[in-house]
Amino acid sequence: MTPPPCLWMLAFLTFINCIIFVAADDDEIYASLLIAAGCFWCGEQAFEQYVPGVLEAVSGYAGGSNESPTYSNHGTYGHYEVVEITYDTTKATYKAMVEYAWRNIDPTDGNGQFCDRGSSYRPAIFYADERERTIAEEVRDDILQEYSWTEEDVVGVALLERPIFWKAEEYHQDYYIKKPNNYGFYKNACGRKKRLIEVWGQDSYDCRHSLESACFLTVFNEEGVEVTAEVNAKGTPPEKVGLLPDFAINVLIVVAVVVGLAVGFFLFRKRSRHQQNKEKKEKKLEAFNDDGTLRHSSDTNKNSTKDSGNEP
Repeated sequence: MTPPPCLWMLAFLTFINCIIFVAADDDEIYASLLIAAGCFWCGEQAFEQYVPGVLEAVSGYAGGSNESPTYSNHGTYGHYEVVEITYDTTKATYKAMVEYAWRNIDPTDGNGQFCDRGSSYRPAIFYADERERTIAEEVRDDILQEYSWTEEDVVGVALLERPIFWKAEEYHQDYYIKKPNNYGFYKNACGRKKRLIEVWGQDSYDCRHSLESACFLTVFNEEGVEVTAEVNAKGTPPEKVGLLPDFAINVLIVVAVVVGLAVGFFLFRKRSRHQQNKEKKEKKLEAFNDDGTLRHSSDTNKNSTKDSGNEP
């Protein structure tokens, strides 16, 4: 017996509702936050590689007066360089994200971060609602108490309502993956690691900047459940120190090739001249007899004929 059309329609609508419910449920476990930690390359790399539960970090601009800012004009219009961080709420919390953000900045510097100066490099923690604002303030107060600081000591860190996020140019996304030598050289030359260790201590830095760190074996999620910590969702290799940027390496390669060719040419010319001098010397010796007397030209020609194997 064939089911009536209404049953088919009911079954179809039930199926569609299940799909929508599952999709909505998946969306609900993901959350994002916005932080400013100086250069967005470094913020992106730190969160993506080392923070449990982070799925993606995107470089961008926020807080300025114009729409669709670019790298060339974002500072002019008052934008921060920011990172939008997407994380899994079943594996992490907003509080944990903010705690990590603090320890990846110099809170005493409100005029930039590390070697990068200017308003666009100021540090800031952004909140999306009153719940996040309360958590951000609690994290700040906990840090003040732990390090015996006052609010004046960390005046450089602003707690601000979350503005519109504008994604930066594709060139800036995943820069630490695309250009590991350039990124490593910049981070090292900028003194970021050195200053973070000075502010927070060696143990704190090692704990929060290593793929082998034992500091995050387990973490709590937004439900208060302790779960296994999962870091480096993209599976990227450890960051490089970057003693030289790519352009410097390329220059050294070109210089090495040029020097190699020059040395090779010099040795070739030297060998050719040596061979020419040897031949000239042999010809001079042929012009004399064994007793040192000068041979007649006819004798020399005769000897030359004998040497060539054409004697009559």
